[in-house]
Amino acid sequence: MNAAQTLHLALPQFHTFSILLVRIAGLISVFPILNTRTIPTPVKAGLVTMLGLVLAPMIQLPNLPSDPVTVVAGITSEFLIGLTIGLAVRLLFSGFQIAGELIGTQMGFSAIQLLDPMSHQNTPLVAQFQLTLGSLVFLSLNAHLLVVHAIGMSFELVPPFGARLSDSIAGDIIQLAQNMLGVALKLAAPMFATLLTVNAILAILGRAVPQMNIFALSFPITIGAGLISMSLAMPFTLALFEQEFTTLVETILALLKALGHG
Repeated sequence: MNAAQTLHLALPQFHTFSILLVRIAGLISVFPILNTRTIPTPVKAGLVTMLGLVLAPMIQLPNLPSDPVTVVAGITSEFLIGLTIGLAVRLLFSGFQIAGELIGTQMGFSAIQLLDPMSHQNTPLVAQFQLTLGSLVFLSLNAHLLVVHAIGMSFELVPPFGARLSDSIAGDIIQLAQNMLGVALKLAAPMFATLLTVNAILAILGRAVPQMNIFALSFPITIGAGLISMSLAMPFTLALFEQEFTTLVETILALLKALGHG
């Protein structure tokens, strides 16, 4: 068998394999832990290829249609399906970051910014802590393997080139955004309650003892109270992380069912 015959046999299989790679690439492009500038592009491309090789024997992939317009539209839809899976994960991590920004503002850390090496942007201190903590819990619970499982399940719920828009897609996305804000408020609630109490006590002291410089004392007191409350609330924070990561796959599958039955 010469090279031309080998290429003629291998090219259709590569085209079929590319369907799987495009969907995985859509996920990796917005995945919160991997979507960083610190991870080189060749590493991401290698990860996409490796996941494709692992999932390829388990998935029945059709041949590409002959119509070029259908192929372009289908590949675009495959990439958007991967983006949908990554969107659910990214919005959850955004909730962690919003909680950190709310806590940092109440503690008086709003003026303190860190240079985030992942995004090359200034990030609030507590927000970066919450994001890093959430990432570590995500990896420690092997939740990334659940996301890989969701990719495999996506081909059963949404066949290649079989995505359809439905009326429930918009509602599901809105529910994801609501869940993001709900997670942020749950994480910030213990610190909010503590700092509200501390500020109320400082206000009473300021009225009772006018000679005391409450403004100067408020910064170390609120920062200390915030750090202590964050430490005491750590078991609740970790439990909430675990709960959200457990239900993450169900959220992804609900989105995929809406795309598959649109």
